[in-house]
Amino acid sequence: MARVLVVDDDPDIRLVLQELLIEEGYQVETASDGLTALGLLHQAPVPDIILLDLAMPGMNGGAVLKAMRSDPVLRDIPVVIVTGSRPDECEYPPEGSFQGLIGKPFNIDDVLETVRGLLGIPFSARFAV
Repeated sequence: MARVLVVDDDPDIRLVLQELLIEEGYQVETASDGLTALGLLHQAPVPDIILLDLAMPGMNGGAVLKAMRSDPVLRDIPVVIVTGSRPDECEYPPEGSFQGLIGKPFNIDDVLETVRGLLGIPFSARFAV
């Protein structure tokens, strides 16, 4: 199954996303800040997708994304921004540098649907209309 990296400074958000994704069969790693995330990204194997908070102390999500997009090994990993920040509170990364945006508080089904869609995994019957 696909590997997911969850990067968020809020331990409760990390735990909820980790448990949700593990329950769905994903392999999940977590990082509490941008610097730790970049360290994990430079270890093999790299994740198939990243859920990334923007507003974090130290190295924020925008800086992580910028570093990733300039690295040939990391530049094509899909990134979903998961943030409670509003556009006037936090500078969003450039359009096209991330593949999804989920606001906090988030809907669990939206998270799963976004991850599955970006990974090209068919939606389960619970998402059927």
